[in-house]
Amino acid sequence: MMRQLKLPFYLAFQYIRRGRKWTLLLTIFLMTVAFINLVFIPSLFNGIIDGANKQIINTMTGDIYITPPDGVDYIKPRDQVLQRVKNIDGVEAVSSKTLVPARLKQGNISGSWQTLAINPNNEKNVSNISQKIISGSYLNAQDTDQIIIGRQIAGGSDVEENALSFKGAKVGEKVNLVFDGMTKEFTIKGIFNTNFVESDKRAFITEKALNKIVPSTSNRTNTINIKISQNANEDKVIESIKQSGIIGNVYPWQESTGLMKSVSNSFASINVLLSFTSVMIAAVTILIIIYVTIINKRKEIGILRAIGIKPYIIISSYVILSAVYALAGIVIGTAVFVFVLIPYFQIHPFVLPICNAILVLDWQNFALRAQTILIVSIAAGFIPAVIVTRAKMLSAILGR
Repeated sequence: MMRQLKLPFYLAFQYIRRGRKWTLLLTIFLMTVAFINLVFIPSLFNGIIDGANKQIINTMTGDIYITPPDGVDYIKPRDQVLQRVKNIDGVEAVSSKTLVPARLKQGNISGSWQTLAINPNNEKNVSNISQKIISGSYLNAQDTDQIIIGRQIAGGSDVEENALSFKGAKVGEKVNLVFDGMTKEFTIKGIFNTNFVESDKRAFITEKALNKIVPSTSNRTNTINIKISQNANEDKVIESIKQSGIIGNVYPWQESTGLMKSVSNSFASINVLLSFTSVMIAAVTILIIIYVTIINKRKEIGILRAIGIKPYIIISSYVILSAVYALAGIVIGTAVFVFVLIPYFQIHPFVLPICNAILVLDWQNFALRAQTILIVSIAAGFIPAVIVTRAKMLSAILGR
């Protein structure tokens, strides 16, 4: 019994040892490529979604954000609310953003880009806008006639929305904030590029500048953004904010990801289609290789049957051979993916309008795809082996 169990492995070993080495290497290469292709696409999609989510957190909402109660325009008193939130366990930093009720204009070009008033010192602890300045410099809390604008507002020949921009505004140039019945001139102090189009269509002035123009906004704000500690529990922090008596709506950052939810659903559909294609490529590759191998060994299979080797042992040997091809492809593909592709794309990410995307490997999904390749490969080796071993013994020996 033990001998019969070892026999399929012995036969599979002999197939590999006595077979053509270039055929073996080519087969393993094809399986490696098929497996990498199967893992690459979902990892890229994960990287895009993860990168875009981080952009939303780091440039727009923070980990948690607070808006005014329904039917109310402002959170007030702003400074007291900010201090109360900051004292909550798990909160690392807080910042407020107040929408400026004005349009931006330069020359004969104007647009309704979102202009926000901030405390620069607080904002740089919550968002990374201060680190994304590509020309000029960031705001100081005392600036009253300075403004920083996003790349999509400044414009330029290489800007995605240049047609709707200032067509190449530069640091030091003047822009106007146009309110109802009045205009306030600002100097462009800096231009930032977060590589997230929605964030780069915004401009910032200081709270001091806004209070000087519209005194009624003093100590009021439209939004409070919160950055929590790395080890903090988001749900617990949200619950603590709600229980602190702060009047407003409290949301996790996920509530503002409507666009990315739609993108994620689209990626899921594309991923299913491409994954199915990759699995079929792997299955057909193994099927053809095993089928050709078996056809060329019909005489040998006939002789094995003639000397008493059971058909199931012969079938098992080719199933083992298929599994060896698949496992070799999975192991080599994993090594190439983890030690070559992932490090490469961390240094050279895909530059997209929503983020710089790297490859993010989901190990649970990875294991599922490895199992899929292995199962499909075994099935692809099993089918031709069954077909050939059911042929008449004499016909197999004569090679018919």
